[in-house]
Amino acid sequence: MIELSVVIPTFNRAGYLARCLDALAAQSAPAGSFEVVVVDDGSTDGTPALLHRYAAPFALRVERQENRGQATARNRGIELAAAPVCLFVDDDIVADPDLVREHVRAQRDGVGAIALGALRLRLESSGGLARYFATWWAEHYARLDNGTKTPDFWDCYSGNLSVPTRALRDVGGFDESLGRSEDVELAYRLVSQGLGITYLPTAVGEQRYTKGFRGLVADFDRAGMAAAALYARHPELASYAPLGDFTQGGSRALVARRTLLALRAPVWPLGAVDPLLRGKSVRLYRFIQLYCFWRSLRRELGDGDAWRRLTRAPTILMYHAVAQAGERPSRFVIRARTLRRQLEWLRLRRRPVISLDEYVAFRERSELPPPNAVILTFDDGYADNAEVALPLLQEHGATATMYVITAAVGSSNTWDAGPLAGRKVMSWEQIRGLARSGLGIGAHTVTHPRLNELGPAEAEREIAASRDVLERELGAPIVHFAYPYGRTSPAIEELVGRLGFRSAVGIQPGTNGSAVSALDLRRYEVHGTASLLRFVVDLWLGRPLLRPRNRS
Repeated sequence: MIELSVVIPTFNRAGYLARCLDALAAQSAPAGSFEVVVVDDGSTDGTPALLHRYAAPFALRVERQENRGQATARNRGIELAAAPVCLFVDDDIVADPDLVREHVRAQRDGVGAIALGALRLRLESSGGLARYFATWWAEHYARLDNGTKTPDFWDCYSGNLSVPTRALRDVGGFDESLGRSEDVELAYRLVSQGLGITYLPTAVGEQRYTKGFRGLVADFDRAGMAAAALYARHPELASYAPLGDFTQGGSRALVARRTLLALRAPVWPLGAVDPLLRGKSVRLYRFIQLYCFWRSLRRELGDGDAWRRLTRAPTILMYHAVAQAGERPSRFVIRARTLRRQLEWLRLRRRPVISLDEYVAFRERSELPPPNAVILTFDDGYADNAEVALPLLQEHGATATMYVITAAVGSSNTWDAGPLAGRKVMSWEQIRGLARSGLGIGAHTVTHPRLNELGPAEAEREIAASRDVLERELGAPIVHFAYPYGRTSPAIEELVGRLGFRSAVGIQPGTNGSAVSALDLRRYEVHGTASLLRFVVDLWLGRPLLRPRNRS
């Protein structure tokens, strides 16, 4: 009984195809348990002759078509498949002896699953970029092997992948209009239909990798081109990196990326020195990979609204206290006139100031916020937020979210031994006044502890009780949270989500593309001693270019 149809698209690679078929002929699975369907995509080399004379121990079916691409060839293979499961194998893959057997076993055990086999690279190309890519590839599969990475649709490469045939036909197979990434796009649609993904570390295929600098750069470019098409079909895919996180990397990398994109700089000059680097410049090669992705995405999207929304994601600004008359500024205390200048600059530059509620609503609708949006937040709930900051915000038509430490309301800062120690905290009447004025109120725990140093029960009490008190006092849901000291962990973030918060902010800098977790949003801390120029430059980046001097 044939349990599995191996579908192989091929074009002008007779030598590779011969090795691929020989490896399938040596499988430990019985030859009668699988068939091989080869779709020749209009080859002009020795492929037709090879297939005509090949003496296969398994059932070999050959279909020839005009050259129309891999996706079309795979779809034709799906149409021809006689088995209940299709296993996709590329023509340059040499299967380990147990590959077919492991896919058959997985499909027997998990009906309706996407079974993802392991792909190893046999590097046959010199040069630093090829070595970098091979290392990245090996580390990717090592994480799948040891369980530190859970497989998702982004991992579903069609070089070694099995899927129930009916499911493939039901969703319409591969999207033939995509120039790349049609396999992960198919996997996304299959997962959306309820299929799970199983990783098979013992179903191993080896790919002989010959691409050098130019070939890899072309692949990186095609990834960006495909991302534009994927985003057009599935806007929710912007919640994944790199599409949903333009600011990956440090400040210097971000400055370089923005500058080179503005200059539309080529990367081919680096090809001349690539053989000398031998893969040691990991940061440089990672930069090249992302730069090529973004430049090709820009070519596809143009400089319109979608491009600007993807590359100019919202920046959340973090303030603490606003100086009273005669008070000197410090890292955590900003002068009222400095805050006014910053708000005036935002208005002059037409930087939209949106609320956290608006931002979260955009995310939940799988929509991108307006480009260059800014979100204002104030931590700790100091009285000057109501007495000084509120009038300034109202004067400029701006909104903000104030994070409140509930045990300190009507009292003063007792959790800090620094320059804010003893500073007056808002009363409940002031907090209610802020809420009536349209400002957002968020929870900041009961006593401002370091949550990741507490036990689970105590951490939950600090978070939940602060929300409950605020909701009781204000008569409205509290859905935004700020981590004290910016300290968090996966367990704390899971707890915050389980308690029903829609967002939580830390203190890591950067902009907030859709790939950034809503439960660990990034914020740029506005130092009270920073100049307006520093504020403008850092806001352009969404993160500090240099750390401002603390003159407190």
